[in-house]
Amino acid sequence: MLLTTLGRHKLKPRVYIGCMKSGPVLSDKSSKYHEPEFWKFGEDGNKYFRHATGQIYAISKDLATYISVNNPLLHKFANEDVSLGAWFIGLDVEHIDDRDMCCGTPPDCEWKAQAGNACVASFDWRCSGVCNPVERLKDVHMRCGEGDDAIWSASF
Repeated sequence: MLLTTLGRHKLKPRVYIGCMKSGPVLSDKSSKYHEPEFWKFGEDGNKYFRHATGQIYAISKDLATYISVNNPLLHKFANEDVSLGAWFIGLDVEHIDDRDMCCGTPPDCEWKAQAGNACVASFDWRCSGVCNPVERLKDVHMRCGEGDDAIWSASF
């Protein structure tokens, strides 16, 4: 599914693909995702600009080159997904909100896989990943994956 998703956009010069979100800027120091520079986002209670959630996203070669060349000038926020979104906000970039990149773990991804619409990635929002991954990852893959031969039959 990942190869198919990326293949649909491979000819686009400046593309940013992911599960786009715009959540609250967290100023509380006890928060796991505390943003020390919260004041830069305006008044208390403001939201981040649209950006792809950090679990999985993809960028085109042109954007990767832009980051590489301009790295010394690019400001890094506390969370890498917010930083990436900030770097693209003033550029001519196509933002693609692909909900197949943010499926929940079973039963959500399992139902989609059974319907022939396997997810690119699955995770638990409450954990920002797969909760208890050591115990659960094999089961999630078995129930939600495309099957062992998917990579060999993918078309780009």
